[in-house]
Amino acid sequence: MITYWRVITIKKIFCLILFFILILAACNSSSVSVDQIFDIPDKVQNVINTEHQLQLIKKGTNAYIIFQSSEMLTITELEVINGILNINFNTENQDNTELKQYIYEMNPGNAKVKVLINGKVAPFDNIIDL
Repeated sequence: MITYWRVITIKKIFCLILFFILILAACNSSSVSVDQIFDIPDKVQNVINTEHQLQLIKKGTNAYIIFQSSEMLTITELEVINGILNINFNTENQDNTELKQYIYEMNPGNAKVKVLINGKVAPFDNIIDL
């Protein structure tokens, strides 16, 4: 027969386990993720301005970085230092002058975002909140 005190103890253990699961879930939600995408949401595509090289479009907790250049993007490096997400776009000249669009979806978590192009800090030309 289960006593009153055993039921209380089981409830306490269950609450502790639930508490730790919630803490772990909260820690994971603040992690940084950046992925290049090729299927662009319509709301984002409609506000991209081809006149700007570097744009930031915020949509809820996610954001989109649009980098447009006639140069070829060779390497994208990501690094988080002291709460700052550094995104370094390395480009290479090519004979073709056609404008290329590179789009990244990211969840910066609690990190601030700093973009570098070939190692030099580049400000966003356009920032939009959807």
